[in-house]
Amino acid sequence: MKITSHAKIHVRISYYLKWLLLLKLVVLFIVCFSSGLLAHESAAQETVSLRYSHVKLKSLLLSIEEQTEVSFIYNDNLIQGINVKDIDARDVHWKDLLLPILDREGLIAEYVGKQRIVLRAKHKSQKLTAFGIIRDRNNEPLPNVSVAQVGTDRATLSDAEGKFSLEVENENAILQFTYIGYLTQEIAYQQSSMNIVLQEDQAQLDEVVVVGYGTQKRETITGSVVAIKGGELIKSPALNVSNAIAGRVPGVVATNGSAEPGYDGSTIKIRGTNTLGDSGPLIVIDGIPARQGGFERLNPADIDNISVLKDASAAIYGARAANGVILVTTKRGSSGKPKLSYSFNQGYSQPTVIPKLTDAVQYAELRNELEIFKLPVDEWSNASHGFNTNGFYERANGNRVEAPFSPDERELFRNGSDPWGYPNTDWYGATLKNWAPQTRHNLQIDGGSENMRYLMSLGFQNQDGYYKKSATGYKQYDFRINLDADINPYIKTQFGVLGRQENRNFPTKGASTIFRMLMRGNPTMPAYWPNGLPGPDIEHGENPVVITTDQTGYDRDKRYYVQTNGQVDITNPWIAGLQLSLTASIDKYGKKQKTWSIPWYLYTWQGAYEEDGVTPKLERGRRGPADPNLTQSDEDQTNILLGAVLSYDKSIGDHTINLLAGMNRETIRNDNFSAFRRYFISQNIDYLFAGGELEKDNDGGAWERARLNYFGRIGYNYKSKYIAEFLWRYDGSYMFPENRRYGFFPGAMVGYLLSEEDFWKDNIPFINYMKLRASYGQMGNDNIYYDDALQEYQYFSTYAFGTYIIGGDLVKSLYESRVPNNFITWEVANNYNLGLDMQFFDGKMNAEFDVFKNSRNSILWRRNASIPQSTGMTLPAENLGKVDNAGWEFNVGWQDQIGKLGYRVSVNGGYSRNKIVFWDEAPGAPDWQRSTGAAINAGLYYLYDGVFRDQADIDANTIDYSDITGNLRPGDMKYVDYDNDGKITPNDRVRRDRNTDPRFQGGINLGLTYGDFDLSVLFQGATGGELRVGTDESGAIGNYLLDFYENRWTVDNPSDEHPRITDRSDQYYSYNNTYWLRSTNYLRLKNVEFGYNLPAKLLERARISNLRVYVSGFNLLTWSKIKVLDPEATNELGQYYPQARLINAGVMVSF
Repeated sequence: MKITSHAKIHVRISYYLKWLLLLKLVVLFIVCFSSGLLAHESAAQETVSLRYSHVKLKSLLLSIEEQTEVSFIYNDNLIQGINVKDIDARDVHWKDLLLPILDREGLIAEYVGKQRIVLRAKHKSQKLTAFGIIRDRNNEPLPNVSVAQVGTDRATLSDAEGKFSLEVENENAILQFTYIGYLTQEIAYQQSSMNIVLQEDQAQLDEVVVVGYGTQKRETITGSVVAIKGGELIKSPALNVSNAIAGRVPGVVATNGSAEPGYDGSTIKIRGTNTLGDSGPLIVIDGIPARQGGFERLNPADIDNISVLKDASAAIYGARAANGVILVTTKRGSSGKPKLSYSFNQGYSQPTVIPKLTDAVQYAELRNELEIFKLPVDEWSNASHGFNTNGFYERANGNRVEAPFSPDERELFRNGSDPWGYPNTDWYGATLKNWAPQTRHNLQIDGGSENMRYLMSLGFQNQDGYYKKSATGYKQYDFRINLDADINPYIKTQFGVLGRQENRNFPTKGASTIFRMLMRGNPTMPAYWPNGLPGPDIEHGENPVVITTDQTGYDRDKRYYVQTNGQVDITNPWIAGLQLSLTASIDKYGKKQKTWSIPWYLYTWQGAYEEDGVTPKLERGRRGPADPNLTQSDEDQTNILLGAVLSYDKSIGDHTINLLAGMNRETIRNDNFSAFRRYFISQNIDYLFAGGELEKDNDGGAWERARLNYFGRIGYNYKSKYIAEFLWRYDGSYMFPENRRYGFFPGAMVGYLLSEEDFWKDNIPFINYMKLRASYGQMGNDNIYYDDALQEYQYFSTYAFGTYIIGGDLVKSLYESRVPNNFITWEVANNYNLGLDMQFFDGKMNAEFDVFKNSRNSILWRRNASIPQSTGMTLPAENLGKVDNAGWEFNVGWQDQIGKLGYRVSVNGGYSRNKIVFWDEAPGAPDWQRSTGAAINAGLYYLYDGVFRDQADIDANTIDYSDITGNLRPGDMKYVDYDNDGKITPNDRVRRDRNTDPRFQGGINLGLTYGDFDLSVLFQGATGGELRVGTDESGAIGNYLLDFYENRWTVDNPSDEHPRITDRSDQYYSYNNTYWLRSTNYLRLKNVEFGYNLPAKLLERARISNLRVYVSGFNLLTWSKIKVLDPEATNELGQYYPQARLINAGVMVSF
């Protein structure tokens, strides 16, 4: 039965109605849930139920604090001896109960914050001075402690003996005592001498860090684990979370290769490149591994923290953990009154580097030189003189060689007097706008009761492309609901749901094509004619000022994510410390892509004029496809995870034991479909039903994946001094045959806190914390990744579909696609780590150092070099590769306070170097060319050794170049005869010891606070990488980099350092030699944020708890030797969407 076009439209609408209905239900749920819960909270947090026959006022205040969210600040002497009789109150507002009592006793209550109340006497003193002494817990005086009256600018410092004196406004003043390494305290003013004892801040050691399937105190962590707080991430104005990580933690290498909206994420590697295939880490979000979409597009305001597992600590994730694990934990609600916060950011971006190309005059000069270099060398000088004086050269045989551009034409380019005939086009300037806007909004509410807590957020992002009249852009809509409910003392639940829609809009031509045209753009051709019409194409109808807009059609990519996870934690009253956690996750992913390609029009001038004889007559020409065509695709995916974890924690005296065992089952199902039509009746109807019946096509497919995992952990510590931990995981993967499907991956870690030993405390007191760590872990990898695709089912020959003509008819056929490998199994990583953690001077200084080695064996790779291609075999992957990667990393920080000025500084860095121990390599290559023993992806190059300055230099040469060129000429490059055989041959190429990846990456973090002002600065840098910068598409085909114009050999200015220019790399020295390699070492001013928090006094009347305004910047300055491209570029020809510099202003307000 034929389905009509109306039915097709009905199917599309019904699909979107489902999404609309789902969104309505979610909104309805939020409204109903919020209304009921907020109403409940409003009553629960303002009323009290008390019954006393005789009670002290202090006890009454404590009871009110327990039942409400208010807190009282008072001087003990003020309420000492005040008793209250006969209280019997049920659901009474606390004010109605307390205020009459205070009035009778001559006291008043005064708010100093949203929920903080100061009690004071009704009478006032005229001049009051707070004084006293400040000590630590050992009764030692503390100098330079900041003492300030809350809500005012009155402040002082304690002296060398810990004494202080500060005049306060009135007797209900609150004093705040602040000192680095100690907990901040707020104490009410006292008329008598105040004896203040500050407690050491153990927060850094007591900080809870998320690890695999649980949390641990930092003090007892034995693995190499680093954490980033969500508050650090939101300081970056970058919309993509992955771009906010670089430089913040050691060992995490983040390289941003493009800033194209929707595809602007950084490539993340932990401790560099560890394998021949995919080196990306496993991403785990709220306990669920490998969620579709990763963590790049998470709302930064929703992230509580990110933990990075770099060594054996990742072994509990076994499969896919060989490259490390990144654990992302989102925020949860907290008990208390609802807190509403809103943030808004408005930013503007532009490329960090716009390649400097030659202008029309310079390009014309280079084009003339190319014509000269076609002549014999002995005619170059005369030809150059002729071109520069007359515009031609008369050869001895009488033939005239015309210069591509005469002196008069070059002058017209220079003076701009004839823009029709002699334009001087800046293609980047014509195509890109100065600043591209981007916007981010976020609304968040959290709160709850003791037994029910919630967090809900809504987010929106809008990012524009660099182009004028841009068809490129990215929009994101997201919401999150996280709920926590304590059903009873033994059952606790968590529930989370994320919804996100990502809209990516592009022109029909990709960024690589657009920037290829910009790099090639001939400056003697117009982007626009003087009348505003677009000029001719550079190639294949491609004029950048047109193909960046919607004049060519559109490419729309919409992705939908609904991610859910739930957890039930069950304990019991009989066995303390025993807990069963049941986890379930159902994720839905949908993708809809629609590419509508239509013809577009450009204008050329053939020299004719309009009837007035003055106005050039432009010819309108059709470009692009012959007729409109539409490609439409649909993808649907469901991920399901079911898991259970049983844990037991027990302390017996000074001994603590932690046991954990669990299992996960993961399944993924993906279905996809695509269709194509052309010959549309109108380019105004962009739906499949309107296409023609000829040459239509469709395609589709499906795949399934499954994993089954068992894992566990055994932990022991004695007095938190001697710590040991054993982890394991037993993984099963669909990637391998049944008899090799499972792998066991163990890990062991030990720690020793030297600082807890008496000899340490007695002799080295300034180092108050010292821990040694060591670990070994074995992890697996089942990602067989090459040819830019995941290679599945290598143990099957598998069949592919083809076509064959039988009896004159084209029929479907099957053919065996490859040779199977029945012995394929897990790639194995053996990780070794030795670490040291320290704190000095009561926490003012901290330091961490690690050395590591990752030995990878049984790497899944093809034997594609030693076996000739003439066999005709498509070979499967084998467990044949071996790679070693070793390095070190560090993090050193200092924080202190001088009066009202607080500051912190930290420096971190990580170095890694890999080498191929074994893989399949063609036999017979000399040792210096073998990739075995070299870095992964290290190139093979001739060693540049200068330039032949003139013919005399060539005549003096004793090395034979005949294998690579038949004719040496001035301006040609010299190479090193590496094998000393007297001639330059391919055997003189040498394998490099580096590639495009940096070996070292680090950062410097600075922070300052002064009163209500704060400043954070991040410098980030990298060293050890290199990039070839080529001239592959320069010459008659396209423009040159200005750097090559300014540094070249010429007839009038011969050089022994820089070569002659080439025409589309037509010389032997155009490609694979070290002259073209550029160091990508750099230092960036990665992130700056300057903020101001408005004083609480100004906000109280508006019932605003916090209002913050700030300005920030991203990639503001870069120092690098490579000037022509951004140092993070990986495209050697500059044909990519460049990295972004960003300025931003924002506001955050909380109620």
